[in-house]
Amino acid sequence: MTGVGGPGGPGRPVEPEPGARIIPLMPGAARSSSARRAELRAAVDQVVAHLVIEAVPAGRRSPLFDQAADLLDEAGWGLDELYAAATEGPERWALFRALGLDS
Repeated sequence: MTGVGGPGGPGRPVEPEPGARIIPLMPGAARSSSARRAELRAAVDQVVAHLVIEAVPAGRRSPLFDQAADLLDEAGWGLDELYAAATEGPERWALFRALGLDS
């Protein structure tokens, strides 16, 4: 890792202290790996309904609404595919699978 003016000066390696927590930064939406996965699936359902059935007022949106919208952007599904995924069935689970939310 190269410092930008830290203790080692510009361009010098910066070593983390022993026991330091390092959080990798990666572009894209964060993926859930626990109980939040179910909450994120519900938020995805809400965003899909918002896009193809009826607008969800800001005050009624899930706290994960924006994250779910980012996931849908990454999936790149068209409105016809999202419309098919708006109701319970194989299309919805195909969308969850494409987003990594099926398990």
